[in-house]
Amino acid sequence: MNRFLYFKVTFLSISTGLFVGILVYGLFDVDFSINHAITKLLFKSLVIAIGTGLILGILNMFFKIGNFQKKKN
Repeated sequence: MNRFLYFKVTFLSISTGLFVGILVYGLFDVDFSINHAITKLLFKSLVIAIGTGLILGILNMFFKIGNFQKKKN
C-alpha cells in the first residue's frame, strides 16, 4: 500500500470534519447582517481545516496509522 493512500484518507476526513465543525460552531456567534463576517468565517474555517489536514496527513504518511485495506471476499 502506498503512502498517498494514508495521506488522502487522513486529509479528506480531517479537513471535511473540521471545516463543517468550525463553520457550524461559528454560525452561532456570527452576526448575519454583516456579510464580511460570514465570508471571514468561511475563509477562516477553510484555512484551518486545510492546514490541519495537511499536517496530520503528512504525519500519517510517515507513521502509517490506521488500517485502510479493502476486505477481500
